[in-house]
Amino acid sequence: MIQLNVVGLEESLKEPLSLLGRRFEFEIIETGRILKCLETSIDGLKVKVTGENAVIEYKNINTLFRAIGYVIQKLQEGVQEFEIEEKQYFTFNGLMVDCSRNGVLNIAYGKELIERLAIMGHSVMMLYMEDVYELEGEQYFGYMRGRYTKEELQELDQYALKFGIELIPCIQTLAHLEHFLAWDEPKNKYLDIDNILCVGNEEVKRFLDNMLRQLSDTFTSKRIHIGMDEAFNLGRGRYADKHGLESKSTIMNKHLEDILKICNRYGLQPMIWDDMFFNHGSLDDAGNIPKEVDLMYWDYYNNSEAHYTYNLNRRTELDRKVMFAGGAWRWIGYAPHHTKTYVSTNAALMACKKAGVKEVLATAWGDEGSEAPLSTCLFGTVLFAEHGYQETVDLEDFKKRLAFCSGLSYENFMKQEAFDILPEVSDPSATVNPSKYMFYEDPLCSMFVYHTRAIQEDLTSYYQELQNYFEKEADNEFNILYKKVDEMYAAFAKVLKLKWNLGVNLLDAYQVQDKIKLKEIISRQVEPLIDVLEVFGEKRFNEWQMTNKSIGYEVLDLRIGGMLQRLRTTKRIVNSYIEGQLDHIVELEEVRLPKTPYRQEGAGEMMQYNEAQKSMTANKMCW
Repeated sequence: MIQLNVVGLEESLKEPLSLLGRRFEFEIIETGRILKCLETSIDGLKVKVTGENAVIEYKNINTLFRAIGYVIQKLQEGVQEFEIEEKQYFTFNGLMVDCSRNGVLNIAYGKELIERLAIMGHSVMMLYMEDVYELEGEQYFGYMRGRYTKEELQELDQYALKFGIELIPCIQTLAHLEHFLAWDEPKNKYLDIDNILCVGNEEVKRFLDNMLRQLSDTFTSKRIHIGMDEAFNLGRGRYADKHGLESKSTIMNKHLEDILKICNRYGLQPMIWDDMFFNHGSLDDAGNIPKEVDLMYWDYYNNSEAHYTYNLNRRTELDRKVMFAGGAWRWIGYAPHHTKTYVSTNAALMACKKAGVKEVLATAWGDEGSEAPLSTCLFGTVLFAEHGYQETVDLEDFKKRLAFCSGLSYENFMKQEAFDILPEVSDPSATVNPSKYMFYEDPLCSMFVYHTRAIQEDLTSYYQELQNYFEKEADNEFNILYKKVDEMYAAFAKVLKLKWNLGVNLLDAYQVQDKIKLKEIISRQVEPLIDVLEVFGEKRFNEWQMTNKSIGYEVLDLRIGGMLQRLRTTKRIVNSYIEGQLDHIVELEEVRLPKTPYRQEGAGEMMQYNEAQKSMTANKMCW
């Protein structure tokens, strides 16, 4: 283990440095190699290690921990002499964790993320919390959703402060409150329409005051993200009944005025997702946004620097502080999409640097139930960090930084996306997710046959190779969390190996009335899948418990449990047909149609379909 005698630091920095030592395998000890740390006015950091001399020049606590990380990384790599000089391009850079799509980040893993953010040189961590925090006087707010207590949030906040990380609440003050507004009591008091609050309602104003007052008392930071995105039907419900129809921009500005008054009351600096003004309004509407509100332009879909430059310029022309939010793609199934993260982030952050945008954020959304492990977001988080200190990011240097900061190899991260980026996908930045819809597709009511038939690759052997890879990685992995991630992906590959063409095989055998083939499919695919799928559920839960609160996992349990029962029912129906008790199988009589006409260039008939329930059935699952 590397031993350092760090001199020149304030006493308050010794504890977080010791904690980083436990995480990144170094020890702070008086007999260790002397590392001099000098706080200067340098716009970034300098590291110089020659012989027994090691000196760091740093601007702030974020550049300090990044610089110390460099020393540890290089020494662990066996490099004994080196010099590094970096500029800090972004004053605000970090990670937003989605805690609202069933996966509520637990405190233990939250602390680990803070430590990893610190060694990367990040300065910010946001918690996206629609309704997953306790709100005094609102018993249904976050009810049965794994909500945080005030004490839990304060514990994370204080831990983040030790490492120079600003913990910021990212909430919703207009829309995206469907879980809270599903309960009759708050719905009757606060609802306009859909998941949107009724703007101007006095009870809504008191509710928002309560929300912002409590958060200002909980977090040290006075910055707050107040959301306000995707309120598509704003003013079309109870608001319209009372006030008549008004333009969305008019209502948005009224609401912003109300929110600003509350923010000013508690000394809060708000920022918003700005899509309702720029994507669903006019430039004139955007120009009316109060200057006290910071604009966060979010976009992680495009790969062109020119695209981001154009959209950043639209905002900077308005003489407002402009922020940018990109994405660490982990939200379209169990498999993340790291190539998409890499390509879109490189384009976006190059545009940000050229446009002079100083505040950026990597979002790690968990749409559809946080199916992918949270640790997969580290790929994008490290990439954002490297852009924060490099004019351009070199892939080979990034691989080394990724391995050091995350504890997982670039190869392992890329194997995670291989579940979707099949060999015949010519553009690996395509956001297709065949592993998700093949996973959830019903054996009899198979709605993706049209798309699966077009796949040229033998995915049985392909997924077998992925299974072998992750089993070997799990055997050799000492990090308990990553061992569980590898075990989960090995089990996922084992499921897909048996399931990817199950719907096609059943349909083909039935259409030619080949009962021998049908019997073979039951014994070789359906029956083994029952055991394999059950193991996958266990492996997914093992990882979940290490990073999230347990409440929320019941959704994946219900999905997987339903799939298990459908396999048993499939066996029963097909066997009844084989034995002559049924003269036909109605589910297999339907002519298969394309699920959607939308395609992505370079992906053939594969597509992105990110809806688990609609992948399972064309019928209504609940009312």
